[in-house]
Amino acid sequence: MNADVEFHIKQRYLWARLPGNVKQQLGNSQEEYEKCIVSFSVRNQLRHKGNLVRSVMKDDKRYYETLLRYSREHLMLFPYHLSNVVVKGMRVTPFQYYVNMMQDLMMQEKSYDSLPNFTAADCLRLLGIGQIGRAHV
Repeated sequence: MNADVEFHIKQRYLWARLPGNVKQQLGNSQEEYEKCIVSFSVRNQLRHKGNLVRSVMKDDKRYYETLLRYSREHLMLFPYHLSNVVVKGMRVTPFQYYVNMMQDLMMQEKSYDSLPNFTAADCLRLLGIGQIGRAHV
């Protein structure tokens, strides 16, 4: 996805409002544009309500499940800015999120060092598991 497409997603352009050159970059495919919208929204952990992704994915629960799965697989911080939806609506707490992340990490036999610094700090804060502590789990 290039900068032009991202710009138009940020500006919340629907397919009908896209300039011709951007449509050409997407192969004149509305489906491709919709995939880009979902991908951009998930990668940037955008809220479903009030964003362009709402016009593409009507089911907000499925969207947030996709967002959480992507975030966990890419070792991203828990989306605290979405906690009113994620914790209250989906009943996924930061503790559960990081426990699942640590399980994934161990199942893949990856090192604790593969966690980004802020994610590792949040894991330590919530789980009490640091670099040395993981060896005892």
